[in-house]
Amino acid sequence: MVVEHSCLSISNPSESIFRDRGSKFMAFAFPVKTEDEIKNHLQALRRAHPQANHHCYAWRLYQHHF
Repeated sequence: MVVEHSCLSISNPSESIFRDRGSKFMAFAFPVKTEDEIKNHLQALRRAHPQANHHCYAWRLYQHHF
Protein backbone atom coordinates (compact mmCIF):
# COMPACT_ATOMS: atom_id res chain seq x y z
CA MET A 1 0.00 0.00 0.00
CA VAL A 2 1.38 3.40 -0.99
CA VAL A 3 0.44 6.35 1.21
CA GLU A 4 1.12 9.85 0.02
CA HIS A 5 1.69 12.56 2.58
CA SER A 6 1.63 16.27 2.12
CA CYS A 7 1.81 19.24 4.38
CA LEU A 8 1.32 22.95 3.98
CA SER A 9 3.68 25.57 5.27
CA ILE A 10 4.02 29.32 5.19
CA SER A 11 6.12 30.98 2.51
CA ASN A 12 6.66 34.40 4.14
CA PRO A 13 7.09 35.71 7.69
CA SER A 14 3.92 36.95 9.34
CA GLU A 15 2.99 38.69 12.57
CA SER A 16 -0.12 39.77 14.44
CA ILE A 17 -1.10 41.59 17.63
CA PHE A 18 -4.14 40.80 19.78
CA ARG A 19 -5.21 42.96 22.73
CA ASP A 20 -7.44 41.70 25.51
CA ARG A 21 -8.23 43.33 28.88
CA GLY A 22 -5.04 45.37 28.99
CA SER A 23 -2.76 42.62 27.75
CA LYS A 24 -1.04 42.54 24.39
CA PHE A 25 -0.31 39.24 22.67
CA MET A 26 2.14 39.25 19.78
CA ALA A 27 2.37 36.35 17.34
CA PHE A 28 5.12 35.68 14.83
CA ALA A 29 5.42 32.96 12.20
CA PHE A 30 8.51 32.24 10.13
CA PRO A 31 9.24 29.72 7.41
CA VAL A 32 12.24 27.68 8.60
CA LYS A 33 14.14 24.63 7.44
CA THR A 34 16.62 24.01 10.27
CA GLU A 35 16.72 24.09 14.04
CA ASP A 36 19.45 26.75 13.85
CA GLU A 37 17.08 29.05 11.96
CA ILE A 38 14.51 28.56 14.71
CA LYS A 39 17.04 29.43 17.42
CA ASN A 40 18.12 32.55 15.53
CA HIS A 41 14.51 33.78 15.21
CA LEU A 42 13.87 33.15 18.92
CA GLN A 43 17.01 35.06 19.94
CA ALA A 44 16.08 37.97 17.67
CA LEU A 45 12.55 38.12 19.10
CA ARG A 46 13.83 38.07 22.68
CA ARG A 47 16.22 40.94 21.88
CA ALA A 48 13.47 42.89 20.09
CA HIS A 49 10.95 42.42 22.95
CA PRO A 50 12.92 42.29 26.22
CA GLN A 51 9.93 43.45 28.29
CA ALA A 52 7.81 40.45 27.29
CA ASN A 53 6.74 38.31 30.24
CA HIS A 54 6.54 35.10 28.20
CA HIS A 55 8.15 33.80 25.02
CA CYS A 56 5.98 30.84 24.03
CA TYR A 57 6.87 29.00 20.86
CA ALA A 58 6.25 25.87 18.86
CA TRP A 59 7.85 24.43 15.77
CA ARG A 60 7.80 21.42 13.53
CA LEU A 61 10.35 20.44 10.92
CA TYR A 62 9.48 17.98 8.18
CA GLN A 63 11.78 15.81 6.18
CA HIS A 64 10.98 15.27 2.52
CA HIS A 65 10.18 11.64 3.27
CA PHE A 66 7.80 10.23 5.89
